[in-house]
Order: sequence, then C-alpha cells, then structure tokens
Amino acid sequence: MDNIVKVKNEDKNVDKIEDKITQSFHANLKQPGEQTELLLGLSGGLDSSVLLFLLAKMQVKFKFNLKAIHLHHGLNSAADDWVKFCKKKCESLGIHFLSEKIKINRDSVLGLEGEARKLRYEAIVKKQKGIVVLGHHQNDQAETLLLQLFRGSGLKGLSAMPEFDSRRNFWRPMLNIKRHTLEVYAKVHKIEYIEDESNQDEQFDRNFIRQKVLPLIQSRYSASIETISRSASNIAEGHNLNNLIAIDDSKIHMSVDGTYLFIDSLKKLPKLRVINLIRWWLSLDNLLMPSKKNMDELYRQLKDIKKDSALNLKISKDKSVRAYHDKLFIVNSDIKPSSYNFNWSGEDELHLPNNTKLQFIKKNSGGLSLSKLGVKSLKIKSRAGGEKLKPFPDQPSRSLKYLFQNADIPLWERDQIPLIFAKKQLVAIPNLGIHHEYQSSEGEIGYQINWLRE
Repeated sequence: MDNIVKVKNEDKNVDKIEDKITQSFHANLKQPGEQTELLLGLSGGLDSSVLLFLLAKMQVKFKFNLKAIHLHHGLNSAADDWVKFCKKKCESLGIHFLSEKIKINRDSVLGLEGEARKLRYEAIVKKQKGIVVLGHHQNDQAETLLLQLFRGSGLKGLSAMPEFDSRRNFWRPMLNIKRHTLEVYAKVHKIEYIEDESNQDEQFDRNFIRQKVLPLIQSRYSASIETISRSASNIAEGHNLNNLIAIDDSKIHMSVDGTYLFIDSLKKLPKLRVINLIRWWLSLDNLLMPSKKNMDELYRQLKDIKKDSALNLKISKDKSVRAYHDKLFIVNSDIKPSSYNFNWSGEDELHLPNNTKLQFIKKNSGGLSLSKLGVKSLKIKSRAGGEKLKPFPDQPSRSLKYLFQNADIPLWERDQIPLIFAKKQLVAIPNLGIHHEYQSSEGEIGYQINWLRE
C-alpha cells in the first residue's frame, strides 16, 4: 500500500498529549472500569491511529473495554486495503476490530460529505454499547466553526463539536490538541497511518478550508487555530444557556411527553423565547433546524392563529409543523394511510409499516386481559371504517370518530392508529381505550398497549 505513511523516530519534545487524554478521560467519563465499553471510530488516518495507540495504552491502566470500528465507504479504490490495515493494527494491539460497509447516496441533499458523515454516525451508533470515541482534533474544530459560519448557522452549528456529548455518549478527547502535535507524536512513537489523497481535493468544502483558508488566516494570525476553537467553546456556552431556558419554558408550554406545544401558552412568550423553544423542541427528534425565514413565518402564523385555523408549514424535506386546536405538532409531510393486518403472539414490540410501533407492557390490572378474551394471540389491523368500541359498561358502543374527537386526536393521526382485534372483535385502541369486558382485574396480568412514533 503506497498510501501508508511510514514514520521514523524523531527526537522532539512532544506536548504532554497522554496527560491531556487522561485528564479528559477523568473529566468526562464517570467511574469508568471494566464494564465501560469504548468504541473508537477508526479510519486509519493520523488522528484515529494516534488515538487507538493512546487508548490501547490507557486500557491496561484503567481496565476499560476498548473496541474499534472501521466504516468502508467504497469511495476510494484502496478502501479494501484500508480495512485490512485497520484490522492488522488492532490485532497488533489486541483490540477487538469491527468493520461495516456503508452505501452512500451521491445525490443526497446533504452532499457527499454530509451524507457520508450521517451514515458513519448511524453505523457507529448501531454498534454502540457504551461510549463512542472520535478522533477530532483542534484543527477539525476550527474548520467546523468556519464551515458553519459560511453556511449561516445559528448557535447550535457555531458551537461546533463538544468534547463530551452526554446525549449521544460521544467523547472527543483530542479537541484541545493541534494536528501538528499529533504528527510529531506519530513520528516519535513510529505510528503508521493512512494518508487519504481525497483530503487534498478542494472541491470539498472542508478540504478547501483546510488547504486554502486556514493557512492564509494562520499566516496573519499565528494562534488562530486555538482562538477559533476557543470561540466555539464560548458560543457553546451561549447555546447551552439557551437550552436551559428552553427546558424551563418546556415545563409550562409543552406536553409532558414532548409530543406537542400549547399554542395559547406560547403566545404569552416573547418572540425570541418562542423560537428558542421550538428549535430546542425540534432538536429532541434530531431534526435539521429550519431557516430563519421559516422560523419567522411560523411565529407570524402562531401569533395570529385562531382556534380552528389551519397551520401546516413545511420545515424540511419530510417534516411539517401542524396545528390542531390549541396544540402544535411535528408531523411527517407525506403521511399516507397504510393498510396492514398482523398477528401478535407475545412480542414486547411490533413495528408497523407507517414507521410507528406498538409496545406491549405487562401490568397487574387495567390492561388488556388475554385470559378473559380466551386467546393467546391478537390481530393488529389498520382502520377500515365503521369500527366501534365500548370502553365503559354504562355507555353505548362508540364510533371511532366519536372517540377520536372526544380524545382530541389530530385528524392526520386517526387513520394511522392501529386497532387491536381478538378474532373479529375490536378490543383495544392503543393510547385510547380497552373494551370494558376485557380489562384485566386487580392482580390479573394484562397488557398496556402503547402506540409510538419511531
């Protein structure tokens, strides 16, 4: 492999890189030990190769469980060789190695870089059992801030990358270490790594910033890498403060489960607080942030909306914000009724074609009693029309339309909700009600059936 960089020993005074990694380890990983699994994203490049070497040394001392994963994009003719290189490197250090192939859609709206990054993270998270470790360094942080600045990002984007992302359990221990320091460390410790020639291709935005923009800035401001990274940290503090404000506001203006916001309540907040809360609410589902134009338009419609007015504003390719009565929801833009008929035979979860799922939770009273039904399996069906349910013994059977209206269920969800049948008898509607004759008695095992969006 001619693109493997083989280095010679060089007697230079390297910054205390091992101390920095150890300090970050103690600062961000609470009570790590043998049960803690670290999964390193290993590309085979300089940063991840150095980090693999460092973590392998630390593993002996701190006794955590280290694994490495390599993502095979198939974009480079040497991609198969890179897998072999990473595997051999892990074997030499006694580190468990994983590799996954990912297929990139070159026509993605995210662009080739964005699509590859998205798929890498998705593939890593699927294998994640503990903490994911990523080899981003200080130069990467500076590049990320500039990229987001040129894209007109808000505080979240300009915050760049956190050293420890507690929501996703992502750890980036080298964000305070410059690339040059890693290069010197690799030389001193004879660490071989892959030099991907595509990193020189300036058609990609990050490479253009790395090859052209940052060197020009550094020629004038020698400490620019450090100062830009520090600015990212300062912006992150502002973003975190906004999140804390949004969390406080959500306790008053959002449903307990985060499904919707209360419109009348939102109208009492200043515009900036409303927009801040909506952005935070959208981030709970990892949605891309709408443009400022879309956010301003959403606020304008909210401010003037009447109780039964329609509000349906598309905020991304496949998501819209819609209003129903006094509630604001995030919904799929292309909701279509889907027809299905499934058997349930005791599974904890059942995934449905409309990207929703059913949870079956055992409880001691109030759930659906299979023994009273005299069955061991159920039918899960989509709504066909004309169904009725009798949840209360002192009331007549009610049409689904009546029950949905009474429960204030939005129009667009009514054909999406699955129905639970025992043979031909409708016995339950998830999140809504159970036929009164088939509810489990006190001390009798029954099933609480929850319908959830995936």
